[in-house]
Amino acid sequence: MENLLSILVPVYGVEKYIERCAHSLFKQTLKDIEYVFVDDCTKDNSIDILNNVLKQYQERSHSVKIIKHKSNSGVSEARSTALKEATGKYILFVDSDDYIELNMAELMVTEAVQKSADIVFCSIVNEYINAEQTLIKHIYNESKIKIINDSFSQPSLCNKLFKKELVTMNKLDFHVGINYGEDLSFTPCLIYSANKFAFIDKPLYHYVKYNTSSYTAEFSDSHLKQTEEVITILETFFKEKPDYNEYSDSIVLLKAIRKAKIIRSGKINKYTIKLYPEINKKISTLSLEYKTKIILFLSQYNQQLLLKLFVSLLHFSAKRIS
Repeated sequence: MENLLSILVPVYGVEKYIERCAHSLFKQTLKDIEYVFVDDCTKDNSIDILNNVLKQYQERSHSVKIIKHKSNSGVSEARSTALKEATGKYILFVDSDDYIELNMAELMVTEAVQKSADIVFCSIVNEYINAEQTLIKHIYNESKIKIINDSFSQPSLCNKLFKKELVTMNKLDFHVGINYGEDLSFTPCLIYSANKFAFIDKPLYHYVKYNTSSYTAEFSDSHLKQTEEVITILETFFKEKPDYNEYSDSIVLLKAIRKAKIIRSGKINKYTIKLYPEINKKISTLSLEYKTKIILFLSQYNQQLLLKLFVSLLHFSAKRIS
């Protein structure tokens, strides 16, 4: 029997965080929820903690699945497994080191039903170790192209509730081996496949930024390689569409945003500076924040020393603020 909503949660190395996450999920005001947890062979006590929390919510126990992978496969494979197991009309992903407002599911589903929306967006709260919080307000637009463009900077799936039929009808899935940028490889394709959108102007999702064991905690050579793979995946996806001409500039924007992020992470060398030279002629016309444009202009003229100085200043400024 189809459930109204499936909440999908990959689990790996989150014993410090999963108790709070699980409570926020099982306390949801919406009753008709299926929970699919995927144990990606976590080496800690995450699953034991999850089961202990579940004992406090007997009314939820019949609607909880805990699936264990045979071997550690990464977050993309875990999300793919969860998606295949889900029976809900609507899907909501939650990372197991994050947590959500207790009425998030009800508000998102109600909005989807009332607006006949394929995808519902909400805002996010970034939480830092010093108790600082930053509101990341989703930039809502009626234009699908603009929503996709915004997703290049805000690719998180976790603030997006969507109809499962978008996935099944369009044969969407996560890409095995992509464990950095897996949201980015999936979200623009999901948005492209949708026709109607809705937005709740409330921060319903809490994104924990102080989990140092998170896959996104630091930028490595592997992350660089996977970022390039994700860009190739998206470029291929849109090039295969009959209306690709409408999205060609979006691909240039994608490359510009991700190149600047790579350099801003500290990966400043001949290789990264020369990435995607096709964006150079369009930097001034792209809708980008001024810091990103400065990084791209300095890259265009191979100014490694100035780039290193500018990036250092950005990091210093960010530390002072946080």
